[in-house]
Amino acid sequence: MPAHAPRFPGTTNDPNKLPLTARRAKRLTTIAGLRVTEHVDKPVVALGDVLGPRIDPRLLFFRKLCGQVVKIDAAGDEYPVPFATVTVYDTDLRLLAWSPPGWPYSWFFPFGWSREQLASVTTDECGRFCVWVPQFDVDYYLRWRLERRCYLEWLRRPTLGDLLDPGTPEAPPRPQPAPAPSLPLARISPTIIRRAAHVLDENSAARLREAAPERVGALLEPADGSMRRLAFPELQRPPLTPEAVKMFDPTMRTRLAARLGLPTRELARLDLKRAFGPFLRCHTVIVPEWSPILDIPDLTFEVTQDVNGDGVQEVIYREGLFDVRWNAGALPEIKLQADPSAIAGPSCDIPDVGECGEPAILFAGNYPLQVPGNASDYHDAGTGYALLPNRPDENGIPSEGARIEPAQAPLAGAFYLVGCAERPGATHYRVHHEVGGVSSFVNRSHGPLMRVVGGVLQQRVVSPVDGQWYPIIPRSEGWTPAGILARIVEAGDNRHTFHLEFGQESAAGITAIAGSATAPVALHIDATRPTVTTHALRWRHPGGSGGWSDLPVDDCAVVRRLGNKRVQIHLRFSVNANHLRSMKVTAQGCGPAAVPVLITDGRDGLPTYGADDSQRLAQYWHRSASDNTLTRDLYYELPANADAGCYTFALWASSRAFHPTMVPSGDSGDPVVDWKHEDPAPIWVQPVVRFALQ
Repeated sequence: MPAHAPRFPGTTNDPNKLPLTARRAKRLTTIAGLRVTEHVDKPVVALGDVLGPRIDPRLLFFRKLCGQVVKIDAAGDEYPVPFATVTVYDTDLRLLAWSPPGWPYSWFFPFGWSREQLASVTTDECGRFCVWVPQFDVDYYLRWRLERRCYLEWLRRPTLGDLLDPGTPEAPPRPQPAPAPSLPLARISPTIIRRAAHVLDENSAARLREAAPERVGALLEPADGSMRRLAFPELQRPPLTPEAVKMFDPTMRTRLAARLGLPTRELARLDLKRAFGPFLRCHTVIVPEWSPILDIPDLTFEVTQDVNGDGVQEVIYREGLFDVRWNAGALPEIKLQADPSAIAGPSCDIPDVGECGEPAILFAGNYPLQVPGNASDYHDAGTGYALLPNRPDENGIPSEGARIEPAQAPLAGAFYLVGCAERPGATHYRVHHEVGGVSSFVNRSHGPLMRVVGGVLQQRVVSPVDGQWYPIIPRSEGWTPAGILARIVEAGDNRHTFHLEFGQESAAGITAIAGSATAPVALHIDATRPTVTTHALRWRHPGGSGGWSDLPVDDCAVVRRLGNKRVQIHLRFSVNANHLRSMKVTAQGCGPAAVPVLITDGRDGLPTYGADDSQRLAQYWHRSASDNTLTRDLYYELPANADAGCYTFALWASSRAFHPTMVPSGDSGDPVVDWKHEDPAPIWVQPVVRFALQ
């Protein structure tokens, strides 16, 4: 399902009016081998008529680069920055790279730059923007990097994919008008997820786990999108040593310039406080600690927004380095993270319910709800469960994808109730909330809603009057996003019911309108995590007279093997959840030749399992709504030549609760089909059991 179309589209530049500047003329001469300086200031689109067959017409096409301006909250969630101005610059940079010994990263210090404005565009209500760039400019950016060893890998902002799996090289791009197709991303392995926990915050690691496809036919797009998220959205201060700091002293400029082979005057604008990074240093060639990078062509961006309603836009994003990932064949979306002063909207994925009909709660976040009395493929308004995502599996084997209907998936996370709350004669509405037999009213504020009037950005935070009555915001007033009723944030595992009631304001206050209450809609919300308990960890040498020896499960136990013999491990654990989705055990060892192997063939008196049972031992997908508890006895073997070192068992388990704010990534044209293919797992645990082999 594509992202929702905005009600207030942004503006983009007109490629028919883009002139050939002296800078572009020089680049086109380099690319096409033609002298075009006499055509400076003419529209680029007119060059085809002037140059005719002497130039490849594809070079005069335009590439549409799109992106989004976002603001990130403390939980790591992105919110769109609407009605902002994005100014795009064609920039040439000179950088001093510092690559500290022993670190996998580099930091860049600018000491020279020149730029000219390419375009000025605006974001829509979802923070999205697009800009048209001449194809020969795009070709030049790519060719410049391709012609210099290692610059493709070095001069790019690292993504989660780069950081977590740096050994997998990307295919080099082809500088040509037609974008190359997106390369399918390899499945996110449990190894990568565990590595993520060491370098990323919990929210980012959880997004990786949620994106990992678990079955045949699962869409790779969510994984692709998560792995393309920036590994370091914010600049990190370089760990400068005292010796490195000295190099920025003005008295050391001559020495540093001589070391770099540059005139001293070139470093006059070098500033210790202006550092960009970290960037992944090249791992195929030796990178000096200090190295200059000269005349780098790039696109840079500056974003402004009227943050205080005075009609004047303030800067909320200053030019960064390498926001466009030129090394990718199909250029991915550009993501610009605004500073905390930016005004962000509630969400860009709130569904558009259209013109108001009968008052009703229609969506939880982006997920359609059953209106009582109407049929629904999505939701059961009585039980409160979603019927499509995270369906049970016929045989419990996750990878086969034999899903059966219906699901019983609870909701989780913060979300908005969305629907229609307009009624003749009513000025306010309230949202009744009942859980566990206790009734109350939802009373959280939401917003800000936004609109632009006379070029001025207006904001409106919607707060309840008297702790319960929300003012009705008619769609005709043009506020966006439209249709938000209330914000819901609940913990625990409970069935909640919600319904609307309308009121009329008078001098005496707000009075409920008799008979205005809508039918209640139930939502089952479960924010609890599964519990994984390790009951036993034992080892033995098979075939000997000795039995199993117990090992502590809460510490890195030591297995002291006797000579060069096979070692078998017995792991017993249980998984409990209020709404179990799946579990998986991943064994890892010291190198690929020493991974503990799961025993299913009955050797040495151990249990024998059939084909299906073997596949369900170390992985499992719930087979019914009541299938929420399991216990496993797993037996593993290490060969006689296994290396000494640390071995681990990662015990991963997830709830089938999902965030209704997500947008299905399928494009079948049928939302029911797209939601059926979603298997999100935002709530999970992964304890690790370790032992050391001597």
